[in-house]
Amino acid sequence: MSEAHFTLIFRGPAVENGEIDVQDFAPALLSIGDLLQSANEVINGSAAKVAVKVRATAEGSFEVDLSLWQQLIESIFNYAKDHKDGIAAAQELADLVLKIGGGIGAAGTFVGGGLFALLKWLKGRKPEKIEYQDDGSVTIHIGDNYFMTNRRTVELAENVAVRNHAKRLVSTLQRDGITSIAARQNDRQELSLTREDIPSFDISDDQDEELADSTRPMVLQIISLSFKEENKWRLTDGGEPFTASIEDTEFLNKISNNEIYFGKNDCLICEVRERQVRNNKGLRKERTIIRVIEHKPSPRQLKLV
Repeated sequence: MSEAHFTLIFRGPAVENGEIDVQDFAPALLSIGDLLQSANEVINGSAAKVAVKVRATAEGSFEVDLSLWQQLIESIFNYAKDHKDGIAAAQELADLVLKIGGGIGAAGTFVGGGLFALLKWLKGRKPEKIEYQDDGSVTIHIGDNYFMTNRRTVELAENVAVRNHAKRLVSTLQRDGITSIAARQNDRQELSLTREDIPSFDISDDQDEELADSTRPMVLQIISLSFKEENKWRLTDGGEPFTASIEDTEFLNKISNNEIYFGKNDCLICEVRERQVRNNKGLRKERTIIRVIEHKPSPRQLKLV
């Protein structure tokens, strides 16, 4: 069993008397517990379990001492003992989330540390370059500035569950009277987060994973149309209605030149591109009309035979 200790510190007008509203305190504690649980699952898988326990409270702004307990699963204890490098112990796990470093390099300003320090430094920006070294170290570049960390910290930053729990923790800063949350391990430098850091913990939803991409002919009935640039048309293929953009410039020019008129229940015979993508919000289907083959006005007369 391994153990690490750290202190969670709340500051602001709401905690000046050394007390804190349970509605502020409980979500923060649950979030840090869930965050470290998720981090342990990413790094150690099923090889070890962790628990975050409250040790004591201290007078001051509002401080709570926490301990991170880690227990190796008994069925793999012998394996873990012989392969210690494969298991991140409690202190290392805490460092991966809470550690902060700093310094000045010849090429520009650099900082170092764990997940919170990395997200705080990124400020929602995407790295321009990431360099992975054979020793497990990682250097993340934005302009002349760079951040030095390790592969495991990058794994945590790329994990949706970890990021969601981190976001929940910093969301405590949205409550009135809480101006900062800080984490301190022993006598190390304190990592402090303020309201300005909240956007840094947002999860970008523009990182789409493409699952399928195909083009096929379709007959579509117009439900509603838009003559504004980049606005999507609402259509149906006889099933659920959907929206689609039109990229056929020749067809759009005919509309602009009043060469095409539309009526109720008109149809378009089209070549339609369908993409299925997935991101942290789930599965999404996108449709784009590549070419309009024919515009079919709705029947104006009934046929007796």
